[in-house]
Amino acid sequence: MAQVKRCFATRHSDYGYRFNVRACYDGLPGQVLWTWLTGKGKPLTEARLQGALKPTGEVKLWGHLLFTWAIILCTVGFGHYTLTAGLPLPLTGLMIAFCWLMVVNRLRSIQATFHYLTHGALIQNTIRAKRYATCAMTAPLLYTGWDAYVGSHVREHHHIRNLCSDGDPDQRFIAAQGFSIGMPERTFWLRVWLTPFMPHFIAARVMESLYESFVKPSTAEIQFRATFWCVVIGLCALHGLLWELTLFYLFPLLVLFQHSMWLQLFTEHLWFSARDPAFTEQQNYGKLTWGRFQGRPLPRKGLLSGLTWLAKAIVLDIPVRLYVYPQDLPNHDFHHRCPKVSYWRIADVRATIENQPNRFGPQYEVWGFMSTLRVIRDHLCYGKSDPFGTFHNTNAPFRNNVRENESNEAITRHS
Repeated sequence: MAQVKRCFATRHSDYGYRFNVRACYDGLPGQVLWTWLTGKGKPLTEARLQGALKPTGEVKLWGHLLFTWAIILCTVGFGHYTLTAGLPLPLTGLMIAFCWLMVVNRLRSIQATFHYLTHGALIQNTIRAKRYATCAMTAPLLYTGWDAYVGSHVREHHHIRNLCSDGDPDQRFIAAQGFSIGMPERTFWLRVWLTPFMPHFIAARVMESLYESFVKPSTAEIQFRATFWCVVIGLCALHGLLWELTLFYLFPLLVLFQHSMWLQLFTEHLWFSARDPAFTEQQNYGKLTWGRFQGRPLPRKGLLSGLTWLAKAIVLDIPVRLYVYPQDLPNHDFHHRCPKVSYWRIADVRATIENQPNRFGPQYEVWGFMSTLRVIRDHLCYGKSDPFGTFHNTNAPFRNNVRENESNEAITRHS
């Protein structure tokens, strides 16, 4: 039994913290805040776990949508105030950047919610889910319609034999941006940072949005989308708010939303990975993705250490959480293993089930956005394609245990 537990213990990469940093915060008040900041949840009791595995239902869905669209509308209104208040230029620029961040975060949350709808994790009535998605999600976001998304994402990307192969539409997209095994490191970093801002990339995403919205869907859906946007543009023109609509909604939607999606997508999987014939399809599938968490151990005593920790949380962790990995995305690895677990509870469900034997092998996780980029760099540029050590082999030593004592001491010290 001890050997089984050892085999399925969560594994960490060579980059970032190599232990559960979230455990350092367990003794602090406001546990919901720490779950959100890190993206990593806390184990549930058996009774709560059973409840968390059920679809959340329409009430929560519409509560979330109403809250999210209210935030977006308030942010656009705040942006209007920013432009007309005659504030100092630096403050105006800072407030505009804040508006962009909030709008992108909420748009990404809507997109992620739509993604969960297509997996049946929120409501089980597909016809109603499709109507909700079209009216409140895909039409306002100029996003891919239900049928096309289910075909490319649910049936192809999630297919156990397709993920990170030539049959994966997401990998084909990554490859089209110039990424491949054996690429130079300098090229890797240039393309990671600059690809989303290249004119051809932006133009392609805009054209794709228009095509997916007004050409590809059914006639009835195209009519609804066209009517929706005619009403929105007409109302904004009537009230003299076209500039606000462009600056605080369309620009974040067509440019920054795509940038945010790119950073998330690129760090989502170990792209261009070959299957190892020594392992099952499920085990090969499990090693292609990992938890992507933010945070750092609490500081030792001292005002300077505390201020440094707080500054890093504000400048590094919170922006990444808001912009790159909103909502459930730190736990996207577990979504691939259990796609019907709702985004509302996926962090806690993952924390409950990790370290238990399962057909996909152990869970993997990386702490820090840059750590994940370095994992992918090592894979693409240097052929280091096993970032978490020897996996799925019950007889192999668990490499990460060399720091087990160090990890336990850190958790004990900061709890």
